[in-house]
Amino acid sequence: MTCLKLPLPASGTVPALLTIPQPLTAQALLELEHALASTLAMLGRDLCDAGGGTTPGHAASRPDAAEIEYASWMPDPGAIEVASWAAHLRTSVR
Repeated sequence: MTCLKLPLPASGTVPALLTIPQPLTAQALLELEHALASTLAMLGRDLCDAGGGTTPGHAASRPDAAEIEYASWMPDPGAIEVASWAAHLRTSVR
């Protein structure tokens, strides 16, 4: 099995390396994106809860119910990007 290795820059540290098995489908990419986003969000919450301060770009306190509701109505930029790539892949295969 072949793998795609994606280095991800991390400020002040050695880049993180994401290894993705090939072949990669649009559905697998979408699932990977959601899993990665939720895993990183969980890690960020754990770091904040452990007293590590706030992660860059995150609020100092947990969002209240109104902020959560508002965010649920906003489009997910990641989903938009994946849909764009999926459409591009479908048209390039033809």
